[in-house]
Amino acid sequence: MPPILQVIFAMSACGLQKMVNKINDSVKKRGMREYVRKTKTMVIERCKTTIECDILIESEKVDQVKEFVYLGSLFTNDGKHDRDIARRVNAGNKLMGPCSLL
Repeated sequence: MPPILQVIFAMSACGLQKMVNKINDSVKKRGMREYVRKTKTMVIERCKTTIECDILIESEKVDQVKEFVYLGSLFTNDGKHDRDIARRVNAGNKLMGPCSLL
């Protein structure tokens, strides 16, 4: 069975932990398990400081990342889209190859 990709948004770390616990309970009831090493968290914040968000799955800490790609879009912890746009433009330029303007 292919892995299930899921994005969860919460207003607080406490709210996210509750949702993660419910998902983990549901997964275990079906005889499956969550792969903690493949699970990531990210805090979207407007300030320069990084807020640590300690989310646990069965006492194992989930890694916190500053960016990830979901459905082809780059999400960053500053909530901006400029790096995603630049990444897409560069990918398009690579596909077009060197071309000259007439």
